[in-house]
Amino acid sequence: MPFRDLREFLNKLEKEGQLVRLTRELESGYEVSALAWELQERWGPAVMFNLKGYDTPMVIQVHGTLQRNAMALGLEPRPTFKETFIQVRNHVAQKLENKSEWLKPKLVRDAPCQEVVLTGREVNLYKLPVVKWSPLDGGPYITFTNVITRDPGEPSHGLNTGTYRVMLHDERTTGIMCCATQDIGIHIGRARQRGLNKIPVAVVVGVEPVVNIVSTTKMGSFMEDEFEFAGALRGEPVELVPCKTVDLVAPATAELVLEGELDIDPEHARWEGPYGEFMGYYEAPMREPVFHVTAITHRREYIYQNIVLGHPNNESEIIRMPVIQANNYNYLRLTVNGFRDTYAPHRSRGYLHVVQIKKRFPGWGKQAVLATLGAGQVMAAANWVVVVDEDIDIYDMEQVAFAISTRMDPSRDIVLIPQVGVYPLNPAASDRKESPETGYTEFSFIGKMGIDATLKTALEVQRQPAIPVTPDPEAHKKILGLWAELGLPA
Repeated sequence: MPFRDLREFLNKLEKEGQLVRLTRELESGYEVSALAWELQERWGPAVMFNLKGYDTPMVIQVHGTLQRNAMALGLEPRPTFKETFIQVRNHVAQKLENKSEWLKPKLVRDAPCQEVVLTGREVNLYKLPVVKWSPLDGGPYITFTNVITRDPGEPSHGLNTGTYRVMLHDERTTGIMCCATQDIGIHIGRARQRGLNKIPVAVVVGVEPVVNIVSTTKMGSFMEDEFEFAGALRGEPVELVPCKTVDLVAPATAELVLEGELDIDPEHARWEGPYGEFMGYYEAPMREPVFHVTAITHRREYIYQNIVLGHPNNESEIIRMPVIQANNYNYLRLTVNGFRDTYAPHRSRGYLHVVQIKKRFPGWGKQAVLATLGAGQVMAAANWVVVVDEDIDIYDMEQVAFAISTRMDPSRDIVLIPQVGVYPLNPAASDRKESPETGYTEFSFIGKMGIDATLKTALEVQRQPAIPVTPDPEAHKKILGLWAELGLPA
């Protein structure tokens, strides 16, 4: 059965020993970040607490392990990181592919997220438990968001929900990070084509876990409805409620909703940042559109769900790692000859993709490199791709390093692509500019590299192809059978 809201999932985590409630307040956002850092280092539990000066309880690390994300999807978590990653990725990939299972959202008129409605002068973002989380942040940030938009003028196109950072400018306005490679950027561009200078937006905090997972998933098309896909993952339609002040909808069981309009006039864009981002670096200030909040609605006693980035095991990376790769997995299965598997190691933050193939013909390694670099999300985010044979465990970077070191001739097996525009949050990029068309910071510029680390056939090298050393199969089988009899430890 699906979790109806965040609270049901927290109750489940508490029963499983995966939620701790602190008995003392934390003093500042810096203490929250320090706590999250240690929890991420130790793969610790979700934690609920109060921040000094605010009555609203805060919860962090809800999605902090792959096992908890498997639970959120109604799956029985597997014992290892690798097994759980494959379990979650393949489950999401199957639901993405089978659109007959998608369920249209259910519209309701009364919703918990609107038990309290604040409009006009009652709107004051500074009353929310939103503070600076890291010393060099440019201001207070709402971090774990579901930012809901739709394609203006195209009711047949679906709703988008995305996790985008939101920095407070003052008590009624924020920035929202938007870029052209994301659905919100496409919606902005299509609105401008229609002569619009504003679009309705709902910034939602504290939703059922499946909706958070969907907000980080890369869909096949911006025209698809992400809440219909969430219905497939839940097995029941998502309940949505009309907003009070804008023509949009929001998840009915959310904890907190900010309604308003996004000013998409390039002349009105403002700088926001720096911000301690998921890739482990402070991202430089960016020019972004301004969100004017027209209403705050929330549950009478709402819970504020927060996320802290920076650590390699940060919650954003763990929640998005398998689901963002599900669409790549589906795409590469269709386009790469001999495809077996693909993996973007979570510590690479998605900037490295490893592809495993069963190579049968000369050139298949480089074909896999080019097909992978041409995949939409990979082109927007990844800096390099490594292709290996099926005897290499792509979830073991030591084995991948072995393949690169012993099966790759740098003069022949590296494919370089000149600089292209990519997702702006790329710390390795050598250049980044504000777009003269939109006025926003939407692209960084970086080259791409592909490494063919497959064993080469006789037609691809001028010497005898390398033959990996393995024990005699029959002798190996016999020794394994005699292991205990020989008195060796298991």
